[in-house]
Amino acid sequence: MAIVALPVDLLVSQHSFGVRRYDITFPGGDTGAVQTAVHGFPRRMCSLTSPPLISDEDAARWRTLLHALDGRVNHLAVHDRLNPEPRGTARGAWTASAAGAGSAVMTINAGAAQAGKTLLAGDWIGVNQMSSGRQMLHVQADTTVDGNGWMLVSFKPVLRIAVAAGSVVVWQRPTCLMKSQSDEDSWSVSKGKQGGFSLDLLEQWF
Repeated sequence: MAIVALPVDLLVSQHSFGVRRYDITFPGGDTGAVQTAVHGFPRRMCSLTSPPLISDEDAARWRTLLHALDGRVNHLAVHDRLNPEPRGTARGAWTASAAGAGSAVMTINAGAAQAGKTLLAGDWIGVNQMSSGRQMLHVQADTTVDGNGWMLVSFKPVLRIAVAAGSVVVWQRPTCLMKSQSDEDSWSVSKGKQGGFSLDLLEQWF
């Protein structure tokens, strides 16, 4: 089993993201009250689709990617192609303070040179990016780097695995690991051109 990187130059006409949740509701017939039980950690979903007909070079990239995934065997490291970097202004090398599994907030050291810079709601960050515990976190509130270089970041979903003090926080193309949900790959051929490539993906960890 291997991890395949999502090519940044892959020609995509439609790229969708979503979340599959594993909660079940139990409505009360008499009172109308609803209880919710969570039966699993939420997983990100993603679909990628090429235009109907593309160049030979772009088709080759798609075929190479599909073959590299070996169906549902290998993981694809997926980033948000439409938001590869934060809308906020903070950059540089970021490290985390320790945060336990289940945490929805984390203190990040961006460095004193980043004082006054921002991270905005809707931005993405990544933690544990070099391990099986990698997560792609959605920033939930605007925050600003203080004079000492620190910012307090709230995010969803909560941490699945603890983040160690001093570990790297990724802000450029953070990824999560996904696998194809289909047992077959196909594409169309028309007028000497290929196209209609697609991937339906669901987050899976080791």
